[in-house]
Amino acid sequence: MGQLKPGELARGHTLLLDTVAFIYFLEHHPKHYQTARTLFSRIESGELSAVISTLVFAELLVPAYRKKEMTRVASITGILSNYPNLTICPVTTQISIKAARLRADCNLRTPDAIHLATALAHKADALVTNDRDFSKSTIIEVLFFDAK
Repeated sequence: MGQLKPGELARGHTLLLDTVAFIYFLEHHPKHYQTARTLFSRIESGELSAVISTLVFAELLVPAYRKKEMTRVASITGILSNYPNLTICPVTTQISIKAARLRADCNLRTPDAIHLATALAHKADALVTNDRDFSKSTIIEVLFFDAK
């Protein structure tokens, strides 16, 4: 567990990105945008690679759908689907089974367990989030935007 410092991450690392990383980046979050921008710049350049669960789409697109902003839905979908060095991983049967085990062992909510199971299935070096519920797991390095 530690604070996310994108400039200090070792070249070649693979990171699982929780939905909040995209929120901070796409919405230019006042506190976390610079960190997110550096992270995504390093991913885009190929210094780092990233994986996400398809669950990110289900979480990230809700506000745009609620506001009937179909152009924004298409824009976000396009950005994620075509972002360099970003692998989109479906929620497979194996990931779902692993997520159930993680829910039982770590007392995680289902979405968090799916993100964590995806990270493990794709051998991510760390999970990037700001969700303190991931502190319940010690099976992967968790990097937080906030150092609490």
